[in-house]
Amino acid sequence: MNEKKKRIIEESMKLFAEKGFHATSIQEIAKKSEVSKGAFYLYFHSKEELTIAIFDYYTSMVMEKVEKIHQQDKDGKTKLVEQLKMFFDLITNHKEYVIMQFRDNLQVGNKIDEMVIKLNKQGFEWIQKSVKEIYGDKADVYIVDISIQLDGIIQGYFKSIVLHNLHLDTSNLAQFVVDRLDDMIIGMVSSNAKPQITLEQLSYDFIKENKVNNESVQLLIDQLSSRINDSSLESDKKTQLREAVSVIHDELQKENKNELIVQGMLTQFYAIPSLQQISKEIADALHVSVTTIDIKKNEGDQ
Repeated sequence: MNEKKKRIIEESMKLFAEKGFHATSIQEIAKKSEVSKGAFYLYFHSKEELTIAIFDYYTSMVMEKVEKIHQQDKDGKTKLVEQLKMFFDLITNHKEYVIMQFRDNLQVGNKIDEMVIKLNKQGFEWIQKSVKEIYGDKADVYIVDISIQLDGIIQGYFKSIVLHNLHLDTSNLAQFVVDRLDDMIIGMVSSNAKPQITLEQLSYDFIKENKVNNESVQLLIDQLSSRINDSSLESDKKTQLREAVSVIHDELQKENKNELIVQGMLTQFYAIPSLQQISKEIADALHVSVTTIDIKKNEGDQ
């Protein structure tokens, strides 16, 4: 992002938090950002457009950090703790963003609505992925309730941090929240509690999109097999990869597939440059992640 545009976003957010959206003029924003009023309009046509840019800026930054942590070679709980710590650090260091969100009832049109829906989708998928990695299939039936409860806990701490200007030990707080999440999930599973809200009850389009299309996945797997056969890999390597394809195929036939097995097999393909894209497409279709490893080990297949 252009540095001047970034400066305008960051300075305007502070002004909105301090004075309110409606009470802050574009001239004040330009002065605080050390640009001319004309320069402001080079980047944003209005304050409303600027507000959307602020939302997008922070949302993108957060999700990039979430994904970076997720790609680390650590266990699920450790990654979730680190992600929550990152959230709490951001809120502690950027309280003005939260204040801005609650200070004025902003009406900036359909664009912001689309971004909120997108953020909700990303948040749900993040929680779903994290819970799946830690607890496997046993928590699937409670995923909506878990998502609602974790979101409520996070939002509650966000508000308290901002309202009372708290400076907490974010590492301890993140670990505390994950421990409480663990208590809740273990409690629900062990007591065989009835889910209060299920995926089928939700009307979001992205829930429907998340359902695996078996025909599409099989088509991708067939393409993967063809690319293995057409590759310049050694015969033994091809045989090994064909066996991995067979393992994935057999696993997908099961009512409760083992995600770790599928991930492990896909990682083998992801390590080979010519198979990297197709393996990523299969992983996306199955809503699983593939571990990034050093592809230089397999540079023989170009």
